[in-house]
Amino acid sequence: MAAGEEESIIKQYQPLIRALIPYEQQNRLLEGINKFSSRLPSSVRKVVKEEVVRLTSLTDAPADNSAFAQFPVMKFKHFGVQMRLDKVGATILKSETSLYQDRYTVGVFESVMNSDFYQTQIKKEQFKKIVDAFKVESQSFSDIDFGSDIAVRPNFSLSSVDFEKGRSCTISSMSYGAFALETKRPPNASTGDVLTFTLPEVKGLTKQPTEITLELESIKYNKHLGKYESVFTIPSDIDPALSAAIKRYIDATAYKQPLQRDLEIERAMQDLERDRILENSPWLPVFLQLKGKSLVPHIALFTKANVEHNDTDKVIASLQDKPLFELLSQELLKFNEAYVFSGTIKTKSGEVPITATHRQLIALGQLSAIIYLLVKNGNFTCTQCRLDVISAPDKEKAFAIHDIASKNFEALAAISHVVYCRDVSSYLTNLTLAGKCEFKPLSKSLRASGNNWRIDYVMEEDLDRRSETRYVLDKPATIKLGMLSSVEARVADLSASGMRLLVAPNVTLQDEVRVSIPELKVKGERYRVVNYTPETGVVRLSLLTNKKANNGVNVNAMVEENTAYFKLRDIARMQRSTHRFIWELAVRHMPSLSVLCVMNRHILDRLKTVYQSEASDDLYPFSRTQNIIPLHGFFADKAEAKPKSHMLESMFKGDTARSLVVHCVRKSDNRLVYIKEKDFLYSKLRLQIKQQLETDKIQVSATDVSIVRCHGAVTPLTKKRLAQLSKIDKAMYDKLEVMQAGYSHCIFVTNMSSLHHDLVLANVIAKAELDESEQAALG
Repeated sequence: MAAGEEESIIKQYQPLIRALIPYEQQNRLLEGINKFSSRLPSSVRKVVKEEVVRLTSLTDAPADNSAFAQFPVMKFKHFGVQMRLDKVGATILKSETSLYQDRYTVGVFESVMNSDFYQTQIKKEQFKKIVDAFKVESQSFSDIDFGSDIAVRPNFSLSSVDFEKGRSCTISSMSYGAFALETKRPPNASTGDVLTFTLPEVKGLTKQPTEITLELESIKYNKHLGKYESVFTIPSDIDPALSAAIKRYIDATAYKQPLQRDLEIERAMQDLERDRILENSPWLPVFLQLKGKSLVPHIALFTKANVEHNDTDKVIASLQDKPLFELLSQELLKFNEAYVFSGTIKTKSGEVPITATHRQLIALGQLSAIIYLLVKNGNFTCTQCRLDVISAPDKEKAFAIHDIASKNFEALAAISHVVYCRDVSSYLTNLTLAGKCEFKPLSKSLRASGNNWRIDYVMEEDLDRRSETRYVLDKPATIKLGMLSSVEARVADLSASGMRLLVAPNVTLQDEVRVSIPELKVKGERYRVVNYTPETGVVRLSLLTNKKANNGVNVNAMVEENTAYFKLRDIARMQRSTHRFIWELAVRHMPSLSVLCVMNRHILDRLKTVYQSEASDDLYPFSRTQNIIPLHGFFADKAEAKPKSHMLESMFKGDTARSLVVHCVRKSDNRLVYIKEKDFLYSKLRLQIKQQLETDKIQVSATDVSIVRCHGAVTPLTKKRLAQLSKIDKAMYDKLEVMQAGYSHCIFVTNMSSLHHDLVLANVIAKAELDESEQAALG
């Protein structure tokens, strides 16, 4: 065999050769060759065997890497052999001699003297530094599970004639197996004392004062509370019924009262951070109900961020078409993600409204054609949707946390799923056909039916522009149309200067009407018709200015006389409860990997915490290690020796709001290849990627990275989250409150591979962007 062939074999089978070295050290080389390479040709086996034997043979050649060393060279002897190595060379010497069982062999000598091997080690170390620099600790959107360590701080006390002279002692924590009692001074008791305490009558725990025997386990000073804590354990021979009642009480009240101090701080931190992510997220949550076997949209949650980053009217409208939503919900139940195209297309018969999912268009072979026509017409929306299930325990927690009676909000109790939506049209507005495309007749299944679901919405009080309190009522009313004609109606809600009525569909109304409500002693009041929808019969009225004062007094007087009745019917109060309930559901099911950022001089130190759901694949093609999230693949500058991120610098300055990070995963060896956003969207490389996808050689990973500047230090629920902590530790309450101003941005990392994969295969490409000089030339 020629020398060149031997070299190529050695190079090709280098991993096998290194794997066989330990076998040769143990005189088991043939066994190793048979184990790893039983199907290799005999000529190759011979070359591999000889190379292993050569590398493992001892040598006394002096090693010197001074020709390519990057650090000061050290002189020393190893196994009696003279060495001149820098610190990287010394590290290689140490690692290689351990591979060769602490022997100085030809293999060790060649590794130390090999410049390429040296450069590889340098790159590995540099890459490790970059990876470590972009690692961030993760949290889950799910509630912290304290397990058997759960302990609450109840609002009752314990007393014993044998402890603190019978005085009632505050309970600092109550767990499944212990009570901790607070005292100002060290109690006159010893470890191991068994004392009998009296549990007072407590709703959900005891129906009458009950005696309980406890054993003193420890006494310690709690510097946070400034008091002594005596920990009493519950003996194993306690009445099983009382033990079960204690456990049941803790589980039932854990979300209604403070936890033990450290646990409450941990819970408050998670609540505050999840609220901040939701407050600043571009995702618009729409909550669904299960009716029969179908999902039906019910109510949406508007926040400052999702109203700012989406045309909410268009996003909601893209989901309302009943046939489309039936298809969309089936797709979401199967894939958890879908994309909805909604807009108008010009045809010979005029503009046609269409609404379809991208998988529906692929099945019809019309994805590229419809995208081209939508983009050409300009009036379209592409909505990314992600589905999650709302469990019964989630709803129970939301009702309990905000002290809402589920029987008063049956519609909320019926919520079963949530769809998160966001407008991603920006990735399509610049697309055009890269080749010929077949324009088929427009399928009837793509046309909007006009038969729409009604989707209500709720928003935080800062966004609500209503100036008066409105009350939900159901009272008969009469609208006078003329001298002898009138229309029967029902009052839906009422305020001091307006009301909403329900009349029969398609009734003809004048601009001004007179309304009488006998039960409320309103007779012939003149109102202006603000809005009337003939199809539904909903009429919105505003009291004429010259009568406003009198009627306002009438309504306010009615409210004062029947406070309890109207309190239950106060729309603002009902909406506040609804808002808090669905907010509580939303924070537990956020769809994107979210990075919370804080103020800091150093860019990388601004990445504080990552929140990610258990089922999220937004980190692909990377993976987390326990609770550590590697973000270098999305943020780190490529081909840089030191950890840097121009993307983060640009985003924090406000120059960039969104970037697309693209990787191609080669299926043959799982090698990861980074593709620049511009190359992926605009260059001929996109066509090469298409060819590789068609032959199933690669997989495309396209990840959207969006940044949102925090809207303020306070979210709608900040006071609520800190309320429980303020009862336990005022100093910690103040500290957490001040900390809220330290959050600066939220970054959302969202996998959009399925859409971009299909867009590449659909043979569409982005039109080249003009630089500033070209734009100036065109005027």
